[in-house]
Amino acid sequence: MKRPSLSDRFARIGFVPACFLRCARVLLTAFLGLFFLAGQGFCAEKPAAQPKTPEAKIQLFNTVEFKRPLSSLPAWVRLLERNGQHSIFVEGKAFTKSAGWNSFKEGAKGKTGLDLLRYVHTFWNKFPYREDMLNWGVEDYWAIPDEFLKKSGDCEDYAIIKYFSLRQLGIPADKMRIVVLRDTVRNLAHAVLVVYMDNDAYVLDNLSSAVLSHTRFKHYLPQYSVNELGRWAHLKGRPVQPTAAAKAQR
Repeated sequence: MKRPSLSDRFARIGFVPACFLRCARVLLTAFLGLFFLAGQGFCAEKPAAQPKTPEAKIQLFNTVEFKRPLSSLPAWVRLLERNGQHSIFVEGKAFTKSAGWNSFKEGAKGKTGLDLLRYVHTFWNKFPYREDMLNWGVEDYWAIPDEFLKKSGDCEDYAIIKYFSLRQLGIPADKMRIVVLRDTVRNLAHAVLVVYMDNDAYVLDNLSSAVLSHTRFKHYLPQYSVNELGRWAHLKGRPVQPTAAAKAQR
């Protein structure tokens, strides 16, 4: 066999590292490209977390909540459907002998924030309390506002009509919850409306004429809450510090 010349040997020696370097460059480029895409979120296994709203940070009545689909509460879904078919918030609709939707809406003009909540809360709290068994012959019945006007109602019925009144006056659904809870002092089931506002949650309770922060109700233990967008289960959480707005109400 012919012995390779010195130039041939140098060519072969140079050829191997050149191939190696070219492969290394390709691999390095691919790696850097993947690294860049991962940094941009294209290769992330989980979607980026959505920013939390101020309301999401509030532990309602000192509980931790877990969202569930609206379909998990069919009675509420049926109520939404019935209310849509029999709305009381229409021109000329009478609420009482001396007040109706037109005058109610006129009275709310210019009112915002807590003033608006107090206005709606005070108006509907004037209606007499009537138990479901007396009205409907059953232990528990959720009345739509049209039924409340005819027969009045109990705690959840006050919460429901206040919820829909505030919706008509411009408060978004995601700022309100009807909360079914346990009154640990009276050892009774109860329901209230909660409105999220100014980094706090305010309670509209038919048992009180005042609209107060949820932090004032140490004896309320929520079981679940609901609005038009979802349902939330509640579990007892760790104590939270009251907000500045809550302290100002004391």
